[in-house]
Amino acid sequence: MTTPRYTTLGTLREYLSPDDQLGTVQDDLLTQCILRAEAAIDAYTRRNFAGTAGTAYYSRYHADRVRNQAFYLDRDLFSLVGLVNGDGRNIPLGSVWLEPRNNNPPYRILRFKSAFVWTWSTDTDVIVSGTFGFSTVAPTDIQQATVRYAAYLFKQKDVGVTDTAGFQEGGEVQYNSGMPNDVRWLLAPYRSRTGGAY
Repeated sequence: MTTPRYTTLGTLREYLSPDDQLGTVQDDLLTQCILRAEAAIDAYTRRNFAGTAGTAYYSRYHADRVRNQAFYLDRDLFSLVGLVNGDGRNIPLGSVWLEPRNNNPPYRILRFKSAFVWTWSTDTDVIVSGTFGFSTVAPTDIQQATVRYAAYLFKQKDVGVTDTAGFQEGGEVQYNSGMPNDVRWLLAPYRSRTGGAY
């Protein structure tokens, strides 16, 4: 089973049952709820909050991402460890500005200093190596949103436990659809319009 990235099973269990009455019997279900919450948060924000090392390849068909000296990435970049131009030439990291320059990661633009221009040979790629993601450890708001949404998903198995509307005394129960509003509120500042492209 995949390991949760934005919170822990113990944190969710404590959130749902501070007196530890929940026990460990439903740990598999709780883990599934965390993973579903994380996937939904990634989809909603168009981001990854537990960045991992990797390599991205951009062929000459991505040349439209270049504006003058700037290359606009299609994902968040937390740190850059290597860059190869499209002609196979290794670019010194000191010859690249990561932008926005006055903010902390994530970065979305690689801007060459004046000594270099972006170029491609017919069958080569611009190769970007680094840690891709908004962060390497989920911010506090993302952790809280994950716990809250995972708890909401877990409680959906019990009739009448989740947020409801309607005439409950008459047997009418309506479940809110989708992500709870308080989770959306926590995620709003982190939402990317395109996932980091423009």
